[in-house]
Amino acid sequence: MQDSHGLWALCFALGSGCFLTVFSRRLHLPTIVLLLLGGFTLGPMGIGVIDPETLGEFLPIIVSLAVGLILFEGALTLDLKEFKQTSTVIKRLLTVGVLITWLGSAFTAYLVFETTPSFALLMGSLIIVTGPTVILPLLRRIRVQQNLARILHWEGVLIDTIGVFIAILCFEWVVEGGGSVALPNFIIRIISGIIIGVIGGFIIYWMMRKDWVPNNIVNAFALASAVLIFGATELIKPEAGLLSVTIAGLIVGIKKPRQLREIKAFKAEIVDLLIGMLFILLVARLEIEQFITFFEMGGGWVLFSVILLIRPISVVVSAWGTSLNFKEKAFLSWVAPRGVVAASMASLFAISLSSQETPAGDPALLESFVYSIISATVLIQGLSAGIFANFLGLQRPAPNDWIIIGAHHFGRELARKLLREDEQNVILLDTNTRNIALAQREGIPAIHHDGMEAEELYENEQALCGAGYVLALTDNVELNQILMQRWAEELDSEKVFGWIPINNSKQEHQLKGQSVFGDLSRPSVIGSELLQRESSFETVIWEEGKSLASGDWHPLFIRRGKSFKAIPRDSSLKDMVKPLDEVICLRRYEGFLMRAMHRGDILEVDCESTQSLYEQLAEIEMEHVPSILEEQVVNELNEQSRLFPAHLGHGIAIAHVYCQNLDHRICFVAHLKNGLLTRGLEDAIDLVFFIISPKGDSDGHLATLAEIAKNCRSPLVREQIKNAKSVDDIIIAISV
Repeated sequence: MQDSHGLWALCFALGSGCFLTVFSRRLHLPTIVLLLLGGFTLGPMGIGVIDPETLGEFLPIIVSLAVGLILFEGALTLDLKEFKQTSTVIKRLLTVGVLITWLGSAFTAYLVFETTPSFALLMGSLIIVTGPTVILPLLRRIRVQQNLARILHWEGVLIDTIGVFIAILCFEWVVEGGGSVALPNFIIRIISGIIIGVIGGFIIYWMMRKDWVPNNIVNAFALASAVLIFGATELIKPEAGLLSVTIAGLIVGIKKPRQLREIKAFKAEIVDLLIGMLFILLVARLEIEQFITFFEMGGGWVLFSVILLIRPISVVVSAWGTSLNFKEKAFLSWVAPRGVVAASMASLFAISLSSQETPAGDPALLESFVYSIISATVLIQGLSAGIFANFLGLQRPAPNDWIIIGAHHFGRELARKLLREDEQNVILLDTNTRNIALAQREGIPAIHHDGMEAEELYENEQALCGAGYVLALTDNVELNQILMQRWAEELDSEKVFGWIPINNSKQEHQLKGQSVFGDLSRPSVIGSELLQRESSFETVIWEEGKSLASGDWHPLFIRRGKSFKAIPRDSSLKDMVKPLDEVICLRRYEGFLMRAMHRGDILEVDCESTQSLYEQLAEIEMEHVPSILEEQVVNELNEQSRLFPAHLGHGIAIAHVYCQNLDHRICFVAHLKNGLLTRGLEDAIDLVFFIISPKGDSDGHLATLAEIAKNCRSPLVREQIKNAKSVDDIIIAISV
């Protein structure tokens, strides 16, 4: 019966922790706030549906393993290259700042609670860590200036391991009663953790680099490897597994196997589950009476000292002689919320102390101290950090900039149209060095980077700190869909857009983000039209009752004040636009046939059959696109003529194909010397328009066909085209 109660407690803690995490993010609250309330409510002090005591001796095992996996995930995100280039403030916070926090908190606890010096040092060591699980969501929510965000981020990520091992050393000292035992045990933990962590990390990387691990189980492999490394180290020395998994994760993160992004995403989800479960289980163990006793003993003075004295002293000393101003120091002094690692270690030590016949300290006091610090810093600092940053003028404005993935000519021209000094910034991303160089030469912000690495770019690229919208604008529809999915994980889906053609087979509900520009040809074709002045960007100031001018107009964006809004494919312009809005459109001019003829020629063809005609037309196309196969062109012409007969009558026909490696349309006019009789036609065909269009340029292609049909309805124009001796003669005929 006890086992079933323990299973119920574990399952309910996991499920409720996940639900509370979802609700907190939906409500834009610090996750720990709801988890703390949930733990008290669901535990024995509340409605009693979760009793961690039913887990017995398995509780510390579960807590220890969960903390190890959290540290492994945190180490995967570290970038030592950036850390080496980081500020002096961070390095001091991790050294001098740690000592000030540890010794200052310990001294305060010693004075207020009149405990032993060793136990006071243990209490102080547990609140060294600020914790990335609290800091990173907080930074994303309040959007503080980039230099401050980087300081808090690195402090939170790196201080976990430092704080854990100082706490373990202090715990050894307290339990064993002195340094003669504690120090050797600490050294054993360090050595075993480093050796096994290094070996395990390199084995994980090597197996992934050699593709020994199938892609569909790479996440499971990484998780199992971390658990195995943790367990192997724990067999040598308890609590050494925390160091080994941290080092293993650090090595894998530094070596960057190609599967790293998927592993990090999977681990982040697992960590969210573990944090929710841990807080529910650990907080459910606590009793209100122990907190009442804590404050009766002077706990309020301890909180005051830790938050308003020790942290500011740590920041001031760490920032001495640096470029940080008073406001920046004040903000760093205020923000230092503690998280799940501090809570987990405090509960682990409290459980171990409670199992001793003569505890070396008060387990209830230890937990009350740490959880009071966590609650106060999360509730007070976490909820007020945004207000404080705004008061000091340190918040960045709401992310309003655009990232365009694709620095081709269309992307550059669109960025130039959207750019507006001091209002709207647009950053181009591309792996094409030439396109990036052209953009930078034209004064457009551009970064040579793979847009697929959304997480790394969004978190670490300072130039993207104001980015709030992304537009995937490559020629590859499938790539755009993947890019939208990647960026939707960093931004809200409604802020991610991509060029997806209307006739794309993928259903709209399967997309992450919103499809735009669906009625346009592929971006490289639009870029070619812009270069050749077949298209241009136009801005229309909207008025009540207004509509776009007649012609081929494509509304792309609406500018309202200092912000842009892309127009989704299925949205009605009239429903979105308001008076005085600026509607940015792409205008595609008429005259598609004329421009295609400028690149073409007049041919004299002698053929006896449709097949012979198609073979000669294929040879013509091969002259302009050498990489194409004649047989492929002939097959396409046969298929096209079978599905869409293009006989206009009066001896005129149209043959037309798409070509993958072409950036502009070409039109040839072929005079058939002896005419060509085909089944079902009374008149022999004596003139053929042969159109070759870029793959994806369906709009321009169909517009060219329509212009041919329109012009050939006139007997006079037909006669002039048939008698034409040069391209100029045809252009004169169709331009009248």
